[in-house]
Amino acid sequence: MQITVSGIDVLIEKKNIKNMHLYVKPPLGKVSVSAPMNVSDKSIENFIRINIGWIKKQQEKYRNQPRMTARQYVSGETYYIWGKQYFLIVNDSQKRFFKIDGNNILLGFRNTTMVDQREKYVREELRKILKIQLDRLIPKWEEKTSLFCDSYNVRYMTTKWGSCNSKARRIWFNLQMVEKPIQCLEYVILHELVHLKIANHGREFMEMMNKFMPDWKDMKKLLNNQILDNYET
Repeated sequence: MQITVSGIDVLIEKKNIKNMHLYVKPPLGKVSVSAPMNVSDKSIENFIRINIGWIKKQQEKYRNQPRMTARQYVSGETYYIWGKQYFLIVNDSQKRFFKIDGNNILLGFRNTTMVDQREKYVREELRKILKIQLDRLIPKWEEKTSLFCDSYNVRYMTTKWGSCNSKARRIWFNLQMVEKPIQCLEYVILHELVHLKIANHGREFMEMMNKFMPDWKDMKKLLNNQILDNYET
């Protein structure tokens, strides 16, 4: 259900947990509360009101973060791969190419190639880079945790770093993970593998995360301070 408190819309989810948890999620500052099944709606509202100052502060922080404008795929644009910054150099070429050369990404297109065609090609090249690391790291974490997925893939998402279908045992990873440090990708891999066993983010989930990655909260904080693109094909 959803309620409005002091002009702020809050999504309420009641779960089999002991305590209430408040979340303000990037990139848009959406607010949600997870609450025990037996807690009254009035108690939840009071909990939100007590924390309204903190909520507004977090929302303001996300509003003030710079947002990525739609790329044009021209020379001079910057990209990040595994946390390292690269500069795009676009060449007029009859044959398409994508090559990392030092601190640059060399990209070849005909000058007449449309932006959406450039975007599709670049995203496919980045997908390949991400898949190489997923193919390496997922078996590593499956072995560590004894949690195995049946399949995994990559797609472009604007609000999540990853998602899990526990019934199908299928995991999806956000293409934008290729921009983040490798340790952040490992956090998301572990996070989604644990969800194959535990659907919520309750005590048991946190205990498993602590067991296999003691610094996972630092990785989560690093990711949640990033802005996802606010556009999607």
